[in-house]
Amino acid sequence: MLWVSILLNAFCLYASAFDILVYAPRMMQSHVYFTARIANVLAERGHKVTVIDNVFRYDVDNELSSDIHQILTVEPSPEIMEGLGHVHRLQCSHLIQNSTLIPKLQEMKFDFAIHEVFDSCGIGILEVIGIQKTVIVSSTGPMDVVPITLGVSDTLNTPSLLSDYGSYLSFFEKRRNLKFLSAMLNFHEMQDKMISSLFNKYHKLRKSSEEIMRQANLLFYNIHEGSDGMRMRGRRSFDIGGIAFKDQKNLTTEYQNLLSDPRPKVLVSFGTAATSSHMPQNLKTSLLNAMKQMGDVLFIWKYEQDDEFTKSEEMTSNVIFKKFMPQTDLLASGKISVFVTHCGQNSLLEAFHSGVRVLAVPLFGDQHRNAQLAKENELIEILAKTDIETPSKIVKANREQSDPGVFSSSKCKEKCGEASDFNNRINIFK
Repeated sequence: MLWVSILLNAFCLYASAFDILVYAPRMMQSHVYFTARIANVLAERGHKVTVIDNVFRYDVDNELSSDIHQILTVEPSPEIMEGLGHVHRLQCSHLIQNSTLIPKLQEMKFDFAIHEVFDSCGIGILEVIGIQKTVIVSSTGPMDVVPITLGVSDTLNTPSLLSDYGSYLSFFEKRRNLKFLSAMLNFHEMQDKMISSLFNKYHKLRKSSEEIMRQANLLFYNIHEGSDGMRMRGRRSFDIGGIAFKDQKNLTTEYQNLLSDPRPKVLVSFGTAATSSHMPQNLKTSLLNAMKQMGDVLFIWKYEQDDEFTKSEEMTSNVIFKKFMPQTDLLASGKISVFVTHCGQNSLLEAFHSGVRVLAVPLFGDQHRNAQLAKENELIEILAKTDIETPSKIVKANREQSDPGVFSSSKCKEKCGEASDFNNRINIFK
């Protein structure tokens, strides 16, 4: 593919090994998967990769492989749990005052660095230690501030990352979309103001994060064009959706036995941020009642705790609760009929990769936009989260999405390409 050749030439990775710095805030699991996958692949290819593992949450693993040259772990600020509203500022202040780490990074002379933008601290850190070449990556669609700052955004006609729109906006939808956009930009501006004062105080850095971002050499998005909408694409931006996939592993005997059940199997998972176990009781009960009404279907539900809810339903014959499940391996097994998901970008792409039907229940953040764009491409159906309160609506949506006439895996293959198309995206880092 042309864009693969462009990237190969841009990095010249075929010719030499580079010293690469990756800034990886450990906050949301999906963000960590994406950034860590890039770091791991580069390290596997023989590059000397150093990772700043900036810890916000201990319950999120850093996902880094043994090939990483060096992991510089920054422990959470002691005050971080006392002021979650200022979590970024607290942890950034903790990081930039690290009298050992910053000088060490300055001495290491990296060839280029990779970072996400949702945490502005990384932008300033890379500037302070003198890195001239940077790659911005996003585990979601484009963070609104990035294309706007780089001049590759049609703000009136492009759905904001937090919006619930697809590509086609009416006049009034454009007006409402600007409110989502404003919220995103205000969040970034607020974060930037809090953090820039710290960089000015401790390192005499007076540039805003936007000024620094304009120097970025490349942009990588966790997007597959087959499930994306219309947007401006600059010559420096590339879609690498699917690179965060974990290598498929053989299922354990327990899961093989589950999948041998003759009933259709439905996988239910709402991600790692808004977990099923923390769902309001009325919604959990409604979901379970709907599942009970579909006794001819086996539900495998990712439910993160052993609590009164699961204990009281131990005798439910067609619902299996799992605190953890190998989602990628289950989807790839060919035995899953429907995947009920929160519509996180990684989960969506995994389902498309495996050709599994998706019933999306977007909850917050970019999930609404992900769902609308995928539906626009005729890849999923959406069940509004307010409809979870009504078991009959859940049953109806599941029955419709299970109908082979509604969806076939060939539609995914037609829109998103064969599995090899996803897998080949890793080759841009060779």
